[in-house]
Amino acid sequence: MDNSFTNHRYSRQTMLPEVGEHGQQRLNNSSVLIIGAGGLGSPAAAYLAGSGIGKITVVDHDTIAEHNLHRQVFYREQHIGEYKAKVLADYLKSLNSDITINAIKTRLLSSNVEQLVNEHDIILDCADNFATTYLLNDTCQAHNKYLISASIIGTKGYLGIFCKTAPSYRAVFPTPPEFAGNCASNGVLGPAVGSLALMQAQQVIMLLLESENALIGKLLNTDFWLSRFTTMDFNSAPEPTVFNTIGIVAREEITDSDLLIDCRSDEEQQNAPVKNSVSVRQLPEDISCYKRLVYFCVSGNRAYQQTIGNDVKIKQSVFICSEDIATDLF
Repeated sequence: MDNSFTNHRYSRQTMLPEVGEHGQQRLNNSSVLIIGAGGLGSPAAAYLAGSGIGKITVVDHDTIAEHNLHRQVFYREQHIGEYKAKVLADYLKSLNSDITINAIKTRLLSSNVEQLVNEHDIILDCADNFATTYLLNDTCQAHNKYLISASIIGTKGYLGIFCKTAPSYRAVFPTPPEFAGNCASNGVLGPAVGSLALMQAQQVIMLLLESENALIGKLLNTDFWLSRFTTMDFNSAPEPTVFNTIGIVAREEITDSDLLIDCRSDEEQQNAPVKNSVSVRQLPEDISCYKRLVYFCVSGNRAYQQTIGNDVKIKQSVFICSEDIATDLF
């Protein structure tokens, strides 16, 4: 890397006493994994690339839709239908050619999460479902990595730093809420989600520069409509001793020995039936013969709710989302 070019590029950043040349070198030598390239992930990735994070990996299986554009402003109308991870990676490369950008066009799965987490210094949870968050949390906790998780619906959101030297996400949220909204059902304000994303990027930099002001073990609650921001310290929160682990599988990982369980409403099942599946309300009497119970719904939240307290003696309870199961899958 050309030092004169680097100094020029980051000169407005390195003149800050909180950063300096030594801090900039830390950023250049660091790596960040971003799960989700939507309203949170894309702005966070852009500012981290601009700041000089040496390696950024973006994981997202989704493609760009017109309804994304009001908040995912790094995408253009001509990008509709393309993979978010690829389009975002191309943008980041054009913004900063001195850093390494990886685009992974797949869902975060149990089969790939450990390698991805191990290869990066800090993990950003910008996903839109609780299942992915719990999978990330359990992996970060096991591998001693910081997890910066954020979520927003409407104009209200939260941001926290979990795991490593802080309690895990499960210590604060042992189980997901039974009725959790999402952007599709509740809406979201574009500037609000973008603001929270930049807060995530800021916390990455503060962690890498070992700032004592980073939100380690703290939860920042935001209401962008009322301009309210409150912080809760959860450093004394106890870790749960009993919980159901999360597993996420891809469609090609489903076998005949798995029982595929549809957790959607009757109306959803009728409108988009999934072959070889059974309704969660009509389970077979004997399910112990199956290797795994594979729950699924649209977002994963209802599926995960069904795994809580499951006492069936099987090898593993996992779930997948219905968007990953085409109606002609089987």
